[in-house]
Amino acid sequence: MSRFSIFFCFLIVLQVSAQENSDIKWQDVSKLSLHGRLSENTENPFQRFPESMKTKVRKAVWKLSQNPAGVNLRFTTTADKIIVKYEVEGEREFPHMPATGVSGIDLYVKNKEEAWKWVKGNFHFADTINYTFQLSKVEAKTEREFMLYLPLYASLKWMKIGLDGSNDFKVNSQTEIKPIAVYGTSITQGACASRPGNAWTSKLSRNTSLPILNFGFSGNGRLEPEIVNYLAHLPVQAYILDCLANFTSGQGLDDSTAYNRLMASVKTLRKNNPNTPIILTDHAGYPGGEIYLPKKKIYESLNTANKKALNDLKAQGIKKIYLLSYHQLNLTAEDFVDGVHPTDGGMEKYAKAYEKLLGSVLRED
Repeated sequence: MSRFSIFFCFLIVLQVSAQENSDIKWQDVSKLSLHGRLSENTENPFQRFPESMKTKVRKAVWKLSQNPAGVNLRFTTTADKIIVKYEVEGEREFPHMPATGVSGIDLYVKNKEEAWKWVKGNFHFADTINYTFQLSKVEAKTEREFMLYLPLYASLKWMKIGLDGSNDFKVNSQTEIKPIAVYGTSITQGACASRPGNAWTSKLSRNTSLPILNFGFSGNGRLEPEIVNYLAHLPVQAYILDCLANFTSGQGLDDSTAYNRLMASVKTLRKNNPNTPIILTDHAGYPGGEIYLPKKKIYESLNTANKKALNDLKAQGIKKIYLLSYHQLNLTAEDFVDGVHPTDGGMEKYAKAYEKLLGSVLRED
């Protein structure tokens, strides 16, 4: 083939591509109402904390709050093809967590039985990340409800969602159901789910239809009073404190500190929320602890402190506090990526354990 022929073919491809793009109607996601966060008026439209927390928390926590873990867009459309483009700040992947989990997105659609089903996306990671989701055409152009999860560990510079211009697009407003507030570590933030929808908070929300606010901060879930005080003023129907994995010598923390902060945290939450259920979650353990006993001693000591705090708080007359135990989580070596962070299977166990406990707690409440 001559150079002229190659050039001519290239021009045709560009023309077809331009024609296809001209048929797409784009929406700026930063201007849309997002679920999984409370504050709409923030400098970063995807962040989890309001702007007022910037001067109250440590820089590391504030930076992590820019990661939109658990934040999602709910919308309805008749489209059978959905395109999402965006740019991120920070790393796109980790040695122990794939790009699809760190900086990727995830799409779900409700079927006729009102169950959420995963939609496979074709993706390309570059300076601009592209996802294309293709669904079966619906002849009657029936509206379908979708949920788009934003990245777990990468902050967004911008994001836009595109649909065929002939299709409608309606953003679904937030439900009036009070959310569950979860304060935790990297495991709560989503490490090491392969996709955002596989983080345990996302799974739990889909399984129960309960909105969840994800306040997981990788390596920084330390039960700090500034954060607990913020949580105490949120309109929620339950609190989950799942921070023990960050109370280690590497963080300069230990089981004694965990006990003291658990006691103080529950009392702070109780001041404004006398009847709101509070769940204290055990450390899920280290499978390597069966081989290297000092690791086992760490999580066993932390779980002993957790139970002591629970019992002492009850003895002081504080009610509606509950334990999610190490045995209820029931993670094995096969449920961890690196002996610290759960696989998708481990995330499933987390979600199921919380679902079972919350079912009984909220019924009782």
